[in-house]
Amino acid sequence: TDKYNFISEISRGRFSVVVKAIDKTCDKDVVAKILDASPDTKYKVDVEFEALCTLRHERIASLIEAYLPYDAGYSVLILEKLQGADIITYLSSRHEYTEQMVATIITQVLDGLQYLHWRGLCHLDLQPDNIVMASLKSLQVKLVDLGCAQRVTKLGNVVKYHGHVEFTAPEVLCQEPAYPQSDIWSVGVLAYVMLSGVSPFLGENIGETRQNINFVRFRFEHLYKELTQEATRFLMLVFKRAPNKRPSAEECHEHRWLLPSEYMIKRRERAVFLGSRLKDFCEKYHEIRPEEASTLEGLTCLVTGKGPLQRSNSIQEELITKD
Repeated sequence: TDKYNFISEISRGRFSVVVKAIDKTCDKDVVAKILDASPDTKYKVDVEFEALCTLRHERIASLIEAYLPYDAGYSVLILEKLQGADIITYLSSRHEYTEQMVATIITQVLDGLQYLHWRGLCHLDLQPDNIVMASLKSLQVKLVDLGCAQRVTKLGNVVKYHGHVEFTAPEVLCQEPAYPQSDIWSVGVLAYVMLSGVSPFLGENIGETRQNINFVRFRFEHLYKELTQEATRFLMLVFKRAPNKRPSAEECHEHRWLLPSEYMIKRRERAVFLGSRLKDFCEKYHEIRPEEASTLEGLTCLVTGKGPLQRSNSIQEELITKD
């Protein structure tokens, strides 16, 4: 509190609260991620801190400093402040968006994953809230929240499941070895949502959703009619039950759908979708998230020295926040 002024709550996860703050020394906006560091969850803090310390990439939100007091029951990571809106909120707030915009977002996510995988890490929690707009001036995104990241080799490792069921690869849900391609499955789910306004594997309940994921049951008819054939083929390529049948991040980059050729750019730009079609998914997704989230008001009060912080719900509020 001596160095930072805590303003408002941006979002909340199961083990953390993300708060907008201002560095008093230079009047710069930052993000403070307040984490529960009780004995049961401290290992998660250590994993995220170690990962952020060693990672430097334009597609990953960077760590500015960290406060890890011994035996305090909490830790605070100070991260760069991004524009604020996650990709689904951003696209659904627009009157319309194009397939080219979706391809740009997916390409940038793959850039970040390629680097993470090269460093021997899997993100393992790729979902809309964890892909955030970095700029308003151009379509630039960054990966955030490495709280679920784990070391995974090309030979596979069994990992702990902490993510969002709808976006999680079948092998992770079934406690089979995870591979770098486990993240690629999640990229496919994100692409499908942005290209349809629908979650591909969502069932009537969690059991049915898990079954749909395990048997790769999804429907093409939900995809927007304006879609290019290449986009559909990309989804068919990444939605494979066996991880080793899925492409790596590098191989995804080379897929025809994502090629930066003039011909493909023009075709992707001609496919235009209404933002309102994504709004229903966006609202349902953000309704579920708080239900899964933590109740860490006490932790927030302890760190900020204030009462519970006001929640920033307005995309407009975040969109006009200075970069």
